[in-house]
Amino acid sequence: MRTLYIITKVITYPGAFLKGFWEHVTCRILKIKVLDNNYHAFDFHGGHVKHEDAATPAKTFLLALLPNIMQQLFGWIFVAAASPLLLFGLRGPSDSYFFWLYAVALFFGLSLLCNSFAQWEDAKHQWRMFYGKNAQASLAAKILLAPCNAWFFAGAWLERTGISTLVLFGGAVLAIVLY
Repeated sequence: MRTLYIITKVITYPGAFLKGFWEHVTCRILKIKVLDNNYHAFDFHGGHVKHEDAATPAKTFLLALLPNIMQQLFGWIFVAAASPLLLFGLRGPSDSYFFWLYAVALFFGLSLLCNSFAQWEDAKHQWRMFYGKNAQASLAAKILLAPCNAWFFAGAWLERTGISTLVLFGGAVLAIVLY
């Protein structure tokens, strides 16, 4: 799995780099100490920054949420920009001279979407802060944020295993070819 993860980070380099950037900005906003800001490391920190663990449940939640929002927002904007390619496939208006522009927008959008979740260690820390043995979150926060926390945890696992990249790129290729 480690090799597949590193391959997906290399393939989706623009999204991995921007994910590290947004995570770094979020750490600065939340006053979480950044230990290493190498966004393009070829290990499990690829596309992430090494930072100290967040001290409160609110900070752990925001550390997962804010970079995710930015990646999702820009990713869907770029995928929408490539919609003629997705809607008409290779037989429609995408045969025009805009084909490569659509293809680049689609690649950039998918690379952003493939790198939108928190790092696996951050997701586990967030889960411990909310639901672990020594959880610090209130009962109301545990109940209200349970769907979001489960989404972040599952997304971090999918990104860690490389499944998110395979599914998104495979779905895009099928949409283009089969339509």
